[in-house]
Amino acid sequence: MKTIFNIALAGTATVTWGCVGFEPMQPDTYEGDGLPPEVDLCEGCPEDQPLRGELMLIVNTKPTDGGANFQSNFPLDDKGRFVGNALYLYDPSKPCDAGGCLAKLGNLWLDDKMGPISLADTSLLRFTVRDLAWHPDKGLWGLSYDPLNDEWGLMTLGVPDWTRADNRVESVRYAFKYGDVKDPATDACYWRQSMTGLEFVGDSLFAGSAGKPGNGLDARGALFLLDPAFLAAPKHCVLPSDISQDPVYYACAPICSVHAEFEEKVGVSGDMAPGPGGDVLALVRGEMSETFPAGRHELLRVAATGELPEPRAYGPYIDDIPAGSEIEGLARVQGALYGVGIGGTVYKITEPTAESPGSWKFAVHDELGPLFTDPARSLRIRGATAVVVP
Repeated sequence: MKTIFNIALAGTATVTWGCVGFEPMQPDTYEGDGLPPEVDLCEGCPEDQPLRGELMLIVNTKPTDGGANFQSNFPLDDKGRFVGNALYLYDPSKPCDAGGCLAKLGNLWLDDKMGPISLADTSLLRFTVRDLAWHPDKGLWGLSYDPLNDEWGLMTLGVPDWTRADNRVESVRYAFKYGDVKDPATDACYWRQSMTGLEFVGDSLFAGSAGKPGNGLDARGALFLLDPAFLAAPKHCVLPSDISQDPVYYACAPICSVHAEFEEKVGVSGDMAPGPGGDVLALVRGEMSETFPAGRHELLRVAATGELPEPRAYGPYIDDIPAGSEIEGLARVQGALYGVGIGGTVYKITEPTAESPGSWKFAVHDELGPLFTDPARSLRIRGATAVVVP
């Protein structure tokens, strides 16, 4: 449920900028075409978007305002509109040293489509999309997080032109329906402390959660199957107990249902990908687990159908990944499986075969971090998916 504090701010017509005790500073209104130059943070990317074919789409989940130390999004005006997270296309078959492997696609355009209340209560200031999933017929979707209201959700992402680098990505959010944890009308994703993954496997969309304790509830990570009827016709509703009575915020009904669960304090580390036989491959890690080694990321295999299928070992894992360098993106691109870390390290994962079940390996494939401006502050990759750009 939205925080009362933020809703109390919704009565103001403008966003207040600056420090207490000083004359408030109002951001300039951006009136140009494309994107503001201040959010161009990839020095090694070409000016256009030349990549074609099957590619990896990644999201940089860092807010976009370098003047605010990348702790908030870049303001478009003083009315609560912002430039959100940047999307990039990556071709693992091209060399990165010449800057030809990565191209910017655009940024989330957080404007009136997010609703007048979200503009007025300043909640778009730190709004992020945490993961991506693409389907040739169902389009591009994102896993959204509104930190100022502490609300997760699903969102549609509209890319006007996949061959341009300056897209204003149309963004519409559907927050998960809140309620009592035991109420079946409450979305199964709502009470999860950290939603981490999103991916299409076949025609089904799955979400993942980390195995994070701390909210007094279930600390087992899970896979969720998302309602196909919602994907076909997403819709907002005003929930009776929503203090803001926001008409373009919450989904009308539960979107998520639990598909599979992991052991206590183990969950999806950041993403999933299609696996052999139509299964889901989930990259998992422990969260202060007594049984799962700290620093390990491991691929588990989960049947995409059936009632609560048991996750089982697939083979590949990597140890000693330090905190802050976790692998949080996963995508099957050009016939191979790739993971991408928060700082831009790309791993190629050689998968086991029936003939050689022990032949798997994780190997560093690329380093994307050096292509970015000030990557230590401006870069945090937390989602990936495969797309096709004709």
